[in-house]
Parts: sequence; structure tokens; C-alpha cells
Amino acid sequence: MSWLITGAQKSPVDPLFNNVSLLLHGDGANGSTTIVDSSSNNTSVVPANGAQISTTQSKFGGASIALDGANDYLSATSPDFAFGTGDFTIEAWIYTANVTDPGIVATPNTNPGSWVFGLDNANKLRWFGSVTSGSVSSNQWTHVSVSRSSGTIRLFINGSVGSSVSDTTNYDETPVVIGTERTLQNYFNGYIDDLRITKGVARYTSNFTPPTAPFPDI
Repeated sequence: MSWLITGAQKSPVDPLFNNVSLLLHGDGANGSTTIVDSSSNNTSVVPANGAQISTTQSKFGGASIALDGANDYLSATSPDFAFGTGDFTIEAWIYTANVTDPGIVATPNTNPGSWVFGLDNANKLRWFGSVTSGSVSSNQWTHVSVSRSSGTIRLFINGSVGSSVSDTTNYDETPVVIGTERTLQNYFNGYIDDLRITKGVARYTSNFTPPTAPFPDI
């Protein structure tokens, strides 16, 4: 991580910030339905059916996005969610109350260029049919991520690579939904903090140390 020095202050800097398509810290007042995109896109994020900010659980910042597993989700639209055949990274901190095959982030359709990143009914992280060898534990914060580098998809739990698979699909679909999957079923039950989508860059290609602070806003 780089640092920007301003007077006596040092602020963390993301050298890949211009590639960030979406950055949701999930910060705010308890019960707020204002979900801010802190990327340079400032994309409008629309909550549905009760999705909101909660101070009950957080990894960073004292709050996170709360989803009830019944029908809550968020939606956002940007051309930057269409990855094409290039590299990308999707990552977040998640806290699951229980796992019933939920989506974390997806494009809400079943066209060939759509995608889904989530969990399966055995708590394994998945990108379509590819799943990790390890599983995500309920009721604790876990860093999950998926990256594509030069046509190879890799899935990570807490920085440990769990599986890799060849994938050269042209992912050309938008918008995205958060907290559900492509058919708006199998809703996420729990909390999501510091969700970041990076287009054009595979941030992780091998084991790494999960973030110890919120993702930089610059």
C-alpha cells in the first residue's frame, strides 16, 4: 500500500484506484438506506426490500451493509461492471448468519456474458461452477475474493488461494446486484463490508495477507 503525505498526516493510497469500478464501505448511521460508492465513479446504489446500513456488525468503520436473507439486495449500474475478456478482481469482507447458496455479487440475468460470485450450499466460495476447496465459516468476518489474470480465475478465502480454473468468457453484462444472484433468488443473510470491484487488474494471483484497514478512497 502506498501513502499520501499531507502535512503531518499520512493517508493510504491505492495505486490502482482509477481501475476501481465500485467501492462500498457500508459506513453510515444505523438503519440508513444511503449506500455510498466511494470509487471515482460515485455510482448510484439502490437498496431494495429493506437492505440498509447496520452498526450491529462491522469489519471496519463501525457499520456494514445488512441483508436479511429473505429478499434484500442492492443494485448499481455502470459500464465498468462489464469486464469483457480482461482481468478483474472482486473482493469483500462477509459475515454470514447462515449459508443457503447465496450470491454476494452478480449480474442479474442468465445471458452468456453474465457472472455470479457467491457461496454454495456447502459454504464454499464459488464463481459459477468453480468452487474453493475450503469453506467460509458462519458468524465471523471472512475476506473473500475472486480474480481473473490472463484467462485464469482464482478464488481466495482469507488470502489463501482455494482453486483456479481457465476462463476466457466475455463478461459483457451490467448492472450488478449485491446480496443475491443472477435470478434474484438465494439471498445473502448477514453483513457485507468493504466491497470492491476492480476492472482490468488481477490484484491477487497467489496467497496474500488480507487487508488490515479499509480500502483507500484515493
